[in-house]
Amino acid sequence: MTGAHWHLITGEYPPQAGGVADYTAILARALEASGCDVHVWAPAAAGGESDGGRVHVHRLPGGFGDAGLHAMTAEMERLGGPRVMLVQYVPQAFGARGMNVGFCRWVQHRARDHRDDVRVMFHEPYYPFVLWPLRRNLLALANRLMAVLLLSDIRVAYVSTDAWQRRLRRYAPRARHFVWLPIASTVPRAADEGRIGDWRAWIAPTPEARVVGHFGTFGPLVTRLLAPALARVLTLHGDARVCLIGEGGDAFANRLCADRPEWRSRVTVTGHLAADEVAACLRACDVMLQPYADGASGRRTTLMAALVNGVPVVTNRGPATEGVWETSGAVVFPNHALPESLGDAVVQLLNDPDRRRRVATAGAALYAAQFDIARTVDVLLSPGGRPAAP
Repeated sequence: MTGAHWHLITGEYPPQAGGVADYTAILARALEASGCDVHVWAPAAAGGESDGGRVHVHRLPGGFGDAGLHAMTAEMERLGGPRVMLVQYVPQAFGARGMNVGFCRWVQHRARDHRDDVRVMFHEPYYPFVLWPLRRNLLALANRLMAVLLLSDIRVAYVSTDAWQRRLRRYAPRARHFVWLPIASTVPRAADEGRIGDWRAWIAPTPEARVVGHFGTFGPLVTRLLAPALARVLTLHGDARVCLIGEGGDAFANRLCADRPEWRSRVTVTGHLAADEVAACLRACDVMLQPYADGASGRRTTLMAALVNGVPVVTNRGPATEGVWETSGAVVFPNHALPESLGDAVVQLLNDPDRRRRVATAGAALYAAQFDIARTVDVLLSPGGRPAAP
């Protein structure tokens, strides 16, 4: 539907920071490059109103409350049709403390009464029920009502991992179409060989050194696996160096080396980096260690960044891991999702350059075939917004 007006509705967009913001910006530009007229609707943000290209960015000073929805409706009607509305959905991203039922009713109204081609990309489905505090279960209930409203009349529901389809199916009409639409890397492939060399010289100044990287935000769900796995690597491989890419790395490095201060000279911390610098730093690594609480999946942009840059990855299986990871050879899974097993798998890969090349090649091939933003655009522009059945 290149002749339609594409309206991407998102709770964040650059210069706002966030994975959904970066993904939406990349998607908007890719759709525009394919000949689509693209409009982005997002909350107001300091630092600029445009992404610097031909994408039309509309800021809603009041967010997605009644005033913002009224303004968005009026402007969409002025722009005319046909319209494709693609909601980048994370429940807490649309205000009202994650319980913006009114926004979801508005989306339902656009699909049911205005006959717009409305689609929802579920980056997250809903908040889980918890034992304590009990008031959080009100949020969980509201999120499920929001999912019911969104799924009732839209044309197609996209999910960033197939695990979300299993969670959402019970709240959807029986005929509702779900399409797995993995998240493309928000980091480009590094092209500046000089910068790659600079990073390598800083991280590993000796030729025999081997570099293990991790890219992320160093949250507790990841570091409880990452810390003991890296400790095992540093213990078993005397030439191993560690590169921690992203905000939070310095505090994590201090905890990692608290009982072994001699390790600190073997750990490099980058802090926040621009996307092109992240790419160069990734390419300077021999292996990436990327554990996830729910396992490797197509929604993990940090994993995608390693694949697109051709760096072999050691990661873990989990409930969100799709079948494609098992059959492609694109990543290395240890037999057990234990920190010691992850560390051992990294050491084995560091000592086997031929296997590193094979895994890196398979990872880059899988990324191009399954995850690249061009693949996403192909799906979105296909009839009905769904790939043809094989």
